[in-house]
Amino acid sequence: MQTKQEIVAEPVFQPYILIKEFIQQQKEISVHPNDHLEIDLGLDSLDKVNLQVFLEQTFGVKMDEKEILSFPDVLKLAENIQERKTKLAVEAIDWGKILSEELDVKLPESWFTHNLMKHFAKIFLKFYFRLSSEGLENLPNGPFILAPNHQSFLDGLFVAVFLRNKVLKKTYFYAKEKHVKNKILKFIADKSNVIVMDLSDLRTSLQKLAEVLKNGRNLIIFPEGTRSFNGELGDFKKTFAILSRELNVPVVPVAIDGANRALPRGKIFPRPYKRVRVKFLSPITPSNHTYESLKNIVFEKVAGSLKLNNPRKNSD
Repeated sequence: MQTKQEIVAEPVFQPYILIKEFIQQQKEISVHPNDHLEIDLGLDSLDKVNLQVFLEQTFGVKMDEKEILSFPDVLKLAENIQERKTKLAVEAIDWGKILSEELDVKLPESWFTHNLMKHFAKIFLKFYFRLSSEGLENLPNGPFILAPNHQSFLDGLFVAVFLRNKVLKKTYFYAKEKHVKNKILKFIADKSNVIVMDLSDLRTSLQKLAEVLKNGRNLIIFPEGTRSFNGELGDFKKTFAILSRELNVPVVPVAIDGANRALPRGKIFPRPYKRVRVKFLSPITPSNHTYESLKNIVFEKVAGSLKLNNPRKNSD
């Protein structure tokens, strides 16, 4: 029986070869002519931005994410590029250049009530969830990126309540635009150090996050990108690693344990008296790392801490 990959002969024209090699390098997987970019190759939002930049730099063809995904497979995309290309120049994506571009953006500022709300939330959460922390001495003077695992809707709050007032005031979160649609939520976000990200324009969104760090402030980024279904650690995206590496900002891995039991995915009301621990691990400087190695070591640090907290679960 023929497999999907055996049905289509491997093309030899240059755009296909270059696009195939680029995706293989980005995703570290094999690529075939009739692979779908999302279904078969699993391109996420950042991968698509990388591909957009690559197509423009290499072939002079501008495409947005919607147009890229309109092609049923890699071969059809490459054939379209073959017809439309205005140049052929293989270049590496220069995220340093992209993140250093001037961007006219006004960063949100927290209200004076921010710290008051934090202290109230800390008292409530410590009682309701038996919330505890350790490792706060590991936080650098700044700027830095906090990279926690993601188990529940409350994870950002679980981390934030332990930050000193001065640090919290300089620490920014981000929210997907689809979650901040009405005027009230946008107003609250603007007064709570929340950067709203438009995932259809991830390049500009990353530049906004870079502005936070370039202004000497801190970021909280969940590398998994979405909450865990069962508390298990998911794959890490490279967004935080790109920002860290290009702006020379340390990453502080953060291990959140127990949040999935306190507020499982799909549940509305949190379960009381479930112990939640937040551990701030030693910072990692990006100087000797690639995006991939930095992403991997942060993953390993978080995974190792969670394993120490759950030796029985991880030995099964």
